[in-house]
Amino acid sequence: MIKIFSLTRLLIDPLIAVLLSLWLISMPSFADDQVVTMSVGEKVSQEKQQKTLVQDQFVAVLADVTEQLSTGRSAYLNDPVAYYDFLVTSVVNHWDSASTSRALLGKQAFLELDQAQRSAMINAVEQTLIRYAYEGLENYSGQVFKVADVVVNVDVGRGWVQVVMESPLLPDINLDLLIKRNEQGHWRAVDVRVKGITYVKVKKYQYRNLLKEQGLNALVQSLADKNKAHFMVLCKNLMDPKQMGRKPC
Repeated sequence: MIKIFSLTRLLIDPLIAVLLSLWLISMPSFADDQVVTMSVGEKVSQEKQQKTLVQDQFVAVLADVTEQLSTGRSAYLNDPVAYYDFLVTSVVNHWDSASTSRALLGKQAFLELDQAQRSAMINAVEQTLIRYAYEGLENYSGQVFKVADVVVNVDVGRGWVQVVMESPLLPDINLDLLIKRNEQGHWRAVDVRVKGITYVKVKKYQYRNLLKEQGLNALVQSLADKNKAHFMVLCKNLMDPKQMGRKPC
């Protein structure tokens, strides 16, 4: 499974991590489900309204991502700070890194962490997803990302956005952004699924084993070291020395 996902990731990296970074509706691992009882008519109306909301949100995000990658790739490759700024201001807030972190560790393990530990873990995961975005940028070759369909379940606050990746070199690829509605009522991506394979499903064993065997500090440090090593290479030949000290450099 890992080999299959690794091969697939070469094709979809530009989206996985750009959408920071980038699961199943019935899975309880992302948040405590609060089922809301409503009539059939109310439910249909709510789902139609929420579907339109989600579709408009991600159509705009994907259009922005496609434009930035297609027109700004060369500039971003030479200016990692500018690319980081784009990711943070335009993409990161559409991803729920806290829910992804909880899914990777498991609900119980995540809830046992204190606030400082949770913050450290969430930040490490978010920076890892951002690192994937840089790897995706390096592999980007003109793909166009479009929303193909949206499905939401308003009762449990789950759903998915089906995305089609149109490539000039390969057949189109369909993938799902698994989304969750947060406490503020905003829909955020929490995972990516391709042909039944999800990022969290592949990575969670590695995260949980390291947590169990060496503890949270070792897990967070492992992620931080990988991120730092990658960004050091990117920032080694930073064109504007004044940018040094700004993330990710």
